[in-house]
Amino acid sequence: MRLPIAAFSTALALLVMPVLAQQASQPKPKSQKEVDALKKVQADAQANNYDQEIQDINFTLENFADTEFKNMLLNMAMEASEKKGDYANTIAFGEKVIQSDPNDITARVTLAQTIASHAHDTDLDKDQSVKKIEDYANKALELMKSSSTPPQGVDPAQWPTFQKQLEGEAHDALGTAALLQKNYPKSIEEYKAALVVFPNPIILTHIGKAYLGAKQWDDAIANADKVVADANASAAVKQIAEQQKAAATKMKGSK
Repeated sequence: MRLPIAAFSTALALLVMPVLAQQASQPKPKSQKEVDALKKVQADAQANNYDQEIQDINFTLENFADTEFKNMLLNMAMEASEKKGDYANTIAFGEKVIQSDPNDITARVTLAQTIASHAHDTDLDKDQSVKKIEDYANKALELMKSSSTPPQGVDPAQWPTFQKQLEGEAHDALGTAALLQKNYPKSIEEYKAALVVFPNPIILTHIGKAYLGAKQWDDAIANADKVVADANASAAVKQIAEQQKAAATKMKGSK
């Protein structure tokens, strides 16, 4: 189950464009036509009309090649593709973000998470997937160590919280990469690192799977109980935890 990546505050960023235009250090539209195109993208995003949003982003990028909002727009397209469950486009737009800005942390974490959520240990290209996950996630963690300013489109007041989520998701992806290789100790270590900065019931089910693989039945049972007791856990996530507890209880009893 994919973790929800925190959304950019793109609507806010576009709403204050008249203010941004007065600040030389901030991106600004170069014409009224570009303003109109950006506002259309913003309206699509607010309406959760992902297909139209992506279409209007492509239109804006094609017709305003020198737009200073390029990286934000590509991030929005990646995010919209992710929300509509379009794996191929999420990867494609994520890679375009990194081509535009190699230091973009959000895209690297999104790519690591997206690939991790679609990879299976029976895939013929599993090793390639693991390498991509590790490369994207480790680079994101490296960039976070020296990152002091938020990405374009992210509210500075929200950046510290968002950064913790990104750090947690990067470690979560690395945990899954290790799990794909059946390296359970490494997987558990990474999931624990994720939970330190970003406590989340979905990550708890991920570490629960690692506990089962490592045959740590008591840990798997205790972990499942945490998920079931978590008020923030959805019914679907709790169901996964209950299944993990049942499996651990059965295996513990068969010893």
